[in-house]
Amino acid sequence: MKNSHLLLCTSLVWILQSSIADAIDLQPNDARPPPPGINSVQVSYQYSERGDFYAHGDKTITNLEISSDLYLWRVGHSFEIAEHPAYFYAQVPTGAVHPQKSLAVAGGDSGVGDTTLLLAFWPYANRETQTYFALGAYLTLPTGSYDKNRYFNLGENVYRTALQAAYQTSLSDKMNFMAAFDAVWTGDNSEYRLPQSVAIGKLEQGVQYNAQAVLSYAISPVYELSAAYYYTLGAEATINGLNQDNQKDVHRYQVFVSAKYPIGKFTVQYGSDLKTENGYFEDQRLTLRYMKAF
Repeated sequence: MKNSHLLLCTSLVWILQSSIADAIDLQPNDARPPPPGINSVQVSYQYSERGDFYAHGDKTITNLEISSDLYLWRVGHSFEIAEHPAYFYAQVPTGAVHPQKSLAVAGGDSGVGDTTLLLAFWPYANRETQTYFALGAYLTLPTGSYDKNRYFNLGENVYRTALQAAYQTSLSDKMNFMAAFDAVWTGDNSEYRLPQSVAIGKLEQGVQYNAQAVLSYAISPVYELSAAYYYTLGAEATINGLNQDNQKDVHRYQVFVSAKYPIGKFTVQYGSDLKTENGYFEDQRLTLRYMKAF
């Protein structure tokens, strides 16, 4: 049986995967392409709290708390590839992570996170029936703050790639359904601090799979309500060739309220984990978002 402290420290590499996670967690109606030639800017604030630590579905360590404040800065542009819709964006997070309670001695981090790039392409887009099928390719670059002597970092010191497929259709005049599936590949971190040691080792992670489903209801031309379910599986860690038996198995939800005004679109988003097999349980996540297209 693995040492519980080893599992605890190994899981620290998971908590700040915000850059790629936010990229893959689609917002309602993201599978609908914007018209070509549109530029967009988006600014988001995200607050998250994580607490109890779980191993194989059992709560093993309490009196833990990790909070983070992140600002996500995104610019994008829509265009066409062979007369099909396409979209590109670049996103950079900034912010801080705050380990608290029994984790306070570990110290936090603040600064810039890892940069994420997306290229999306729609092989099928029927605006009359409001039915769309999109493909997306993500690349996350290790541009963020990282120190091998810290357990908590805004950056992850790895390259990450992901492929995603998304589908959206209209169920009625006011209701839309969207579903997406993606796979994430993570490079090796050869500067990972070994648990309970000053030595540096090699951290490897398996493929991570994510699925999501979103239902949206337009209250009016201005206001919309949405609810989303997310499932994550995989990303089992290996340290110096030793399997940690800690793959992710996470169920979570998010609810959205959005409003479209001439000055831009505002969204309030809230949710938490429903079940976490291995790692920290996310007690709450609040996101405030502003997007402007021009």
